[in-house]
Amino acid sequence: MIRQFAREEIVRDLREKVARKEPIIIGGAGIGLVAKIADRSGIDLIMAYNTGPFRMDGHPSCVGYLAYGDSNAITMDLGRQILPVVKNTPVIAGIGAGDPYRDIDRLIDEMMGMGFSGITNVPTAGAYDGRFRHRIDTAGVGYPEEIKLVEKCSRKDIFTVAYAYTPDEVRAMIQAGADVVSAHVGATSGGTCGFEDTYDMDEACKRTQEMYEAAVKENPDIIFTCHGGPFEGPEEVQECFNRTDVHGFVGASSIERLPLERAIAENIERFKSLRLR
Repeated sequence: MIRQFAREEIVRDLREKVARKEPIIIGGAGIGLVAKIADRSGIDLIMAYNTGPFRMDGHPSCVGYLAYGDSNAITMDLGRQILPVVKNTPVIAGIGAGDPYRDIDRLIDEMMGMGFSGITNVPTAGAYDGRFRHRIDTAGVGYPEEIKLVEKCSRKDIFTVAYAYTPDEVRAMIQAGADVVSAHVGATSGGTCGFEDTYDMDEACKRTQEMYEAAVKENPDIIFTCHGGPFEGPEEVQECFNRTDVHGFVGASSIERLPLERAIAENIERFKSLRLR
């Protein structure tokens, strides 16, 4: 039986961790096995969105932001795989809010009807900038639709995690009713599919703290996390915790892709080092 968590229950548990000064750890899962192990390991929330299966197929997360699949259908298919194997952790579904072929209100209800415990804005137009970003925003398929998504969920009393890239986006998502806001500082570095042109640690922490300060000015009780860029492993995330006031971390590549890459490579090397009689 799929276990679904109420918004009030999730927020209460996260706030209790904040009060105890324990970091909130949220992780993406692109296959059932990752979700199952994350659940058993005590992760706070599991995120299920279309970039995950691309990662688990050996592709960069950014492929999920291109027109190579129906993002919302991919997330629903992923939900059917991971929801039955997760027993103790809320699973949050990504919705591509600019989908021109779906009624978003109905899509929210459909996702929640599957057993998801909340919604997040993935894929997000926040990943784009410049002229293309302006075009999709003004065409009604960009970030403003994601703000509306969070507003709709808030009115339905559905838990939300909102990715934001700028202080203005942070403020907009808090005004929309987001329960958790995560400062997104770009694609994650490291591994076979990571990116080399990410912000350095100084710039990533600076941007994260600026967004945090905008958040608590808007709502002193907001739950705020970091994500992306150079925050690829526990050591790097600890550095962010040391230099900012965030309450936790959202990892996708950091939780599923990078650990798998390293563990499989190390295990194969150990087998290759065996000696025959």
